[in-house]
Amino acid sequence: MVREGVLQPAAAGEFIARNAHHVKIHETGLDKLCEEMLKSITDKLEIPDTGADIIHPNKDHEKAADWVFVADALNFCFWSYSGAQKWTVDGHSGYYALEAALARAIKNGVDITNPEFYSKITEDQLRNIMKGDNEATIPLFDERISVLHEVGAILLEKYNGTFVTCLKEANKSAVKLLEIIVDNFPCFRDEAVFEGQKVALYKRAQILVADLWNFFGGTGWGEFTDIDKITMFADYRVPQVLVYFGALSYSDELMDKLRKDVLLPSGSPEEVEIRGCSIHAVELLKKKLEDKLKGQDAEVPNSSLIDYYLWCYRRKYADDMESIPFHKTLGIYY
Repeated sequence: MVREGVLQPAAAGEFIARNAHHVKIHETGLDKLCEEMLKSITDKLEIPDTGADIIHPNKDHEKAADWVFVADALNFCFWSYSGAQKWTVDGHSGYYALEAALARAIKNGVDITNPEFYSKITEDQLRNIMKGDNEATIPLFDERISVLHEVGAILLEKYNGTFVTCLKEANKSAVKLLEIIVDNFPCFRDEAVFEGQKVALYKRAQILVADLWNFFGGTGWGEFTDIDKITMFADYRVPQVLVYFGALSYSDELMDKLRKDVLLPSGSPEEVEIRGCSIHAVELLKKKLEDKLKGQDAEVPNSSLIDYYLWCYRRKYADDMESIPFHKTLGIYY
């Protein structure tokens, strides 16, 4: 990556963890989580079944890569305050609600994968696409319109109106694609300053790369020779699982804020510590899994697969996680 002076996610996570005041990583918790994950590994890591059944486009569809791009351009900020009504679509919440809304739009003939359409999408058009099951609306509605206008205009101006052009330019390199995304699409440029150092967290940019890899089964537009260079995707739910297993802990002051639903501003030290320590914790967890699986006929999961596991684990055992508060930040980066 060529973002001069900016620590990339793996190095950023290590730096943040080393200098954190409010968040700590614990070896015993990582060991406990490692043992739990090993139960789900035979030849490879099995992701917990969340019970969600969303209709995606077929991976051979000519617009499949553009569908993944649009979904991840809009993949941010789905949380609601404790006790508040959630935005749901066809019974799904969070990111699954977004997928359900996009699938419904395509079924209804909306050209949602075409930047000619969404670069000029109106409030009424997007409101109709994101209409939920109840009175609750999708959070940060205005920001989502801005994101669609921004990425749509850039695709039309620089990339022949399709994200496939970016994939061709990346030439099967996850790191190169990540560079293209953060250099050319500002809304994916998830960076902060921590202890005087510029750090990159790149949740949405990295999950876009990993989702392409996962969606296409590591083939075609999802073939990346260096997918293992991608870290986990620092959001607000995976840290909740890490705390649940004792892999992370928060200071009393921070935990009190989380329990009271106090907003943590994007880029604030506490928010950056939670996200950065999550990245480093997963890198440490990956190493533990690698050591445990040495000599066995099993695939060592990369950081993106570990992230998918943890995120789906949280969905599957949501009731068990209720006692662990998650941090709340309003922003477009996750």
